[in-house]
Amino acid sequence: MLALDQETLRVYRAFLFHSEQETHELARLTNSDDGSVKAAITRLVDLSLLAPSKDSPGGLRAVDPLRGIRVLLEREQEELAWREHRIKHNTTMLDAIAAEYAAAVRSAQVDGIERLHRIDDIRTRIEALAESCQQESLAFHPAGALTEESVEASRPLNQRAIARGVRFRSIYIDSIMRDRVTRSHAQWMAEHDCEVRTAPSLPMRLLIVDTTAAVVSGLPGQVSGTTLLFRSRPVVLAMRALFEAYWDHANWFSPGSASGEPSPGEITPQERKLLELLADGLTDSAVARSLGISVRTERRKLAGLMERLGVSSRFAAGVQAARRQWI
Repeated sequence: MLALDQETLRVYRAFLFHSEQETHELARLTNSDDGSVKAAITRLVDLSLLAPSKDSPGGLRAVDPLRGIRVLLEREQEELAWREHRIKHNTTMLDAIAAEYAAAVRSAQVDGIERLHRIDDIRTRIEALAESCQQESLAFHPAGALTEESVEASRPLNQRAIARGVRFRSIYIDSIMRDRVTRSHAQWMAEHDCEVRTAPSLPMRLLIVDTTAAVVSGLPGQVSGTTLLFRSRPVVLAMRALFEAYWDHANWFSPGSASGEPSPGEITPQERKLLELLADGLTDSAVARSLGISVRTERRKLAGLMERLGVSSRFAAGVQAARRQWI
């Protein structure tokens, strides 16, 4: 339906009160130009407010305003009925496809586990989970900084979930909080009443939606590039318990905080975790992977710790760290 703008109404009034049909006279009466008048006449004909004239063959006449109202209402009702029919038809078709798709997804699951290998499939599942989320969304964000593209894609989903009252809790690994995009996104989440914390290390990438599904990647021994979708309630609850354990020991995210160097008698959470992992016998590459940093950075941090402890070997560093109760 076309809108009745002021230009169109002025031309309609000129037809109605002056019975004028000449374009240049209509332009004078409406203080407009010929092109605008012709466009307004076309709109009025489309709206059935101008009809063919019997007195002037080939000319037009103004329809009575009350009749014009009825015509407009009838057209609006017809358009509304067609829109409702179209919405109902599209909804029915999509419901049928959604049921077929859900059945196909279930058939691909083994013991409540779906293995996803393609990025598009992973995104499709996460989008569906985000739209269905009603209570809470829990997430681990380990190594691998967020991209602007992924943030922009997730922002509308997050906004709709927040509007539904979904509670967001996210833990980011300390090392990626120095990334501009990641930090900006974490700050946006915090500003929208989402809870954000940081931890020196995270065991995997994890997303838990309500208590119905858990999306996991990066598990020890898991095939690289594979994402697992768990729908078994006991498994999801176990993943949730793991999240809560990390949440209790994570640090609150402070958007305005600066990551300065610790004083000689202090140690950062990430440095403490580095020493703990080395004490457990992990290699430099395994420690770096757990902390979400490069091997080169891990070795630089370890060298800095050894210098602060005044030792020249890893064993001595462990002994001194234990004496200072750093680990």
